[in-house]
Amino acid sequence: MIDILRKSLELFRLIPRSDLLARVTPTHPTPDQIVPGEMTIVRDGVDKWACFHCPGGCGETIKLSLSKNRRPKWTAMSDWLRRPTISPSVRQTNECRCHFWIRQGRIDWCKDSGPGSG
Repeated sequence: MIDILRKSLELFRLIPRSDLLARVTPTHPTPDQIVPGEMTIVRDGVDKWACFHCPGGCGETIKLSLSKNRRPKWTAMSDWLRRPTISPSVRQTNECRCHFWIRQGRIDWCKDSGPGSG
């Protein structure tokens, strides 16, 4: 029901189209469970990981630690429409070299990367 509502709001341009949707699970996903357009948040009492495909197109799976005891660490939350927000930004140091924020399910590219940064 939430997905239908979100898609309707996006269709009528009442909210921006989401690049990512959040799915919460108590166990770490297998590689085939990490699908494009979806962020898996591993939560078993506490937030542990956020896993998703790199939006830069390199094909790498990004796994961000959400543990308060690890460094570096990120925070992840999702709204009632399943749109995730991650803080701070994500910077890929591999050949992809992309740098972005995830806010309310949208990929916000930093000026130093992303489409057209060539």
